[in-house]
Amino acid sequence: MENYTLPDELASSPFIRSIPPDLDSTHACETAIGYKFSDPWLLWEALQAPGSWPCLQLIPRYEKGNVRLAIVGDRILDFLLALKWYPTYQKRVAFDELRNQVTTNSSFNAVGNRMGLERYIAKAPGAGQVSPKTMSDTVEAIIGAVYLDGGVDAVKVVAANLGIEV
Repeated sequence: MENYTLPDELASSPFIRSIPPDLDSTHACETAIGYKFSDPWLLWEALQAPGSWPCLQLIPRYEKGNVRLAIVGDRILDFLLALKWYPTYQKRVAFDELRNQVTTNSSFNAVGNRMGLERYIAKAPGAGQVSPKTMSDTVEAIIGAVYLDGGVDAVKVVAANLGIEV
């Protein structure tokens, strides 16, 4: 697998070396969000819903799917919103209102549905449609993956592409 940074636990596994990430899905998702990853494994992780087959079968590190990246994404969006709020000299409540307008599960679910992200998400076995919470977490995880791959400026570009105003 050229140019991929596999975690050590995965790189040493003969099983995982024989299974590349779903590159078609990863590349299609990159096109949808308007960002090309240097490390596509970050996007792969962002697209793993908790309980998806790869998370259950490959290695305990990914048991919770994209939850770790969703936390990073949530915090980086909070950071960018704080930078937007800071020069306004408004009270803290104005920041809270801004955050509640931009970073809700329902708004991220709408973003994910509008962008057609469901087709890229690895779901739990037997799961039907992607739940609104899973979609929301995946959008946050994608933002987290973009931050880890390309930094704050990349997040600003992808957020704009997704219609998230930060």
